[in-house]
Amino acid sequence: MNLLLIEDNQHLQRIFYEKFRREGFNVTLADDGRQGLQCVAEVRPDAILLDIMMPNMFGFEVLTRLRADPALSGIPAFVLSNRASSSDVQHALALGARQFFPKGISALEDIARQIRATCGFKKVLICTNSLTLAEPIVTALAHPRLLCPVVTLLAEIVSAANRGTPEVIVLDARVPNAVTLLQQLKTHPSAKSIPVIAIGNPGQPLSRADEFIDSARLVSDLRPAVMKRLGLQEIAAATPSNTPTPATA
Repeated sequence: MNLLLIEDNQHLQRIFYEKFRREGFNVTLADDGRQGLQCVAEVRPDAILLDIMMPNMFGFEVLTRLRADPALSGIPAFVLSNRASSSDVQHALALGARQFFPKGISALEDIARQIRATCGFKKVLICTNSLTLAEPIVTALAHPRLLCPVVTLLAEIVSAANRGTPEVIVLDARVPNAVTLLQQLKTHPSAKSIPVIAIGNPGQPLSRADEFIDSARLVSDLRPAVMKRLGLQEIAAATPSNTPTPATA
């Protein structure tokens, strides 16, 4: 999922960029409203997240121009701003913003969840212990409607599942302590209801996994299994621009 982030504060921009990448988004950055409009026309993102108070052009003007352009008006725009009085919120929504998130009190994980829900995207959390092992899993799952963040720090898997609330977890059963990790996922109050698809070698099924995929059949079996659980339609082929980039959490 391609997200355009329009934010003039460089420090916040870096924080937001890393956070959203870890949630599986491909992030394009713009430093002000005018540059943001240029990026919208060039990139055609799946969603826009913008500030209100920016140099060169306020976020309200960006929303106004987006709404006035038939080619761009369908792109969902969300506002994240310190300027969050009741009148500001209502003005942004009246100009076409899908949601308004006040800075400082809105968790970025919740914002990411709201954006993907509004835009019809699903999150599949990939749990393994290296980007080398993650790469073929991400490639097998390539689909325009899937966000596939990767967790390679095994100690962070349960907290990552709890924090980002994915629709499906893909667990590499070839990593050390896979049985313990699965048990932790299936007993954690916030993660236990999330379906877990385990990938492993023949004869290595995990009894508590909701489904097991033979690693030798990863390419042919994984995406259909995930798509079925998510209720998404399969596609003939995923385009390279929509292939998620592995991002560690």
